[in-house]
Amino acid sequence: MHWSHVVGQNVLQKQLKYLLASKQVPHAQLFTGALGYGVLPLAISFALELLHSKRNEINELGLGQQSQHPDLHFIYPVVKKGTEKVVYAKDYATEWTDYLNRFPYGDYIQWYDHIQVGNKQGVISVSEIEQLHQKMYLKSFSGGAKVAVLWGVEKMNSHASNAFLKLLEEPPKDTFFILIAEEEEGVLPTIASRCQHIRVGPIQKEDLKKTLSVDDVQAERLLSLADGDYHRLQLLLAENQESEYEALLVSGLRNAFKARGNKSVVSDLMNWSSDLSALGREEQKAFLSYGVQFFRDAFLLNYSLHDLVHFSSKSNFDLSKLAPYIHSENILDLIQLFEKSQYHIQRNASPKMLFSDLALKLTRLLNKPIG
Repeated sequence: MHWSHVVGQNVLQKQLKYLLASKQVPHAQLFTGALGYGVLPLAISFALELLHSKRNEINELGLGQQSQHPDLHFIYPVVKKGTEKVVYAKDYATEWTDYLNRFPYGDYIQWYDHIQVGNKQGVISVSEIEQLHQKMYLKSFSGGAKVAVLWGVEKMNSHASNAFLKLLEEPPKDTFFILIAEEEEGVLPTIASRCQHIRVGPIQKEDLKKTLSVDDVQAERLLSLADGDYHRLQLLLAENQESEYEALLVSGLRNAFKARGNKSVVSDLMNWSSDLSALGREEQKAFLSYGVQFFRDAFLLNYSLHDLVHFSSKSNFDLSKLAPYIHSENILDLIQLFEKSQYHIQRNASPKMLFSDLALKLTRLLNKPIG
């Protein structure tokens, strides 16, 4: 089943499944709506059903892994990595698969952040469309249909839009185009007019609520703020979690600094490790991942690489004051300590023993002198 990554949107799913069952799928469709409503997962799920993709383990795969089909082609906005004259979506294929696995409801900003292009804006170029033209005229690998999913159609420049229009006017046999845009107004009218329009609206509250594991009061607050947008809901959850993880990590760091040569503080450090042990397994893994990024950001500040730092304090903690203590003599050991702990948590190690050991090693590493 290819709809496992779609949250809610039951009415639209039925409509799309009807098109498939009745064999009335138009050769071009335009999906529009806020990306957090699930436009991309819906489009990809529909494309895979259209290709009759069958994999026994399909429900266990991330969306990026599900999408590995030789007759499914993706076009999305990209940015030149260096001095190359032309860049294609295929040059970012690995990053795209990872992005779909991790952020299937993400927006363009999250995509640009994922591929680390700073403030540059991605585009879909005429060269990209010309290459797509060639691909779609080739014989399919499976002997059946070919599908092209174009995410971010509004990012096409004028030359690309005109080139794509020609492809829509004379589509190769057994080819289908699924276009995705946040708003129809951003798409060339002559392109939009040749597509069946699928408008994707907000996700129902009850469907979003099923994805939460918080109490009813907090759920109601989050759902109200999310307003039917799963991407926004995830950001709100992450903000809540990051605030908790920051407070927890900063508390542990302070105890670790004090514990060196001060036995009275060791009990505070052990209490801290007990608090970590009491977290759920997924929360423990998320906390350890947060710690890895936290130390990396602190280390980067020593070299004034502010553009690469993701940390944003929720409690006015000044990371620059910690940075001198995260240096070349301990950064790799700190990251390895947290990554190894995460590895063992995944393999059902005893949290109490694991975090007690982490607390003691953290004390030694943070107090390690340079040179």
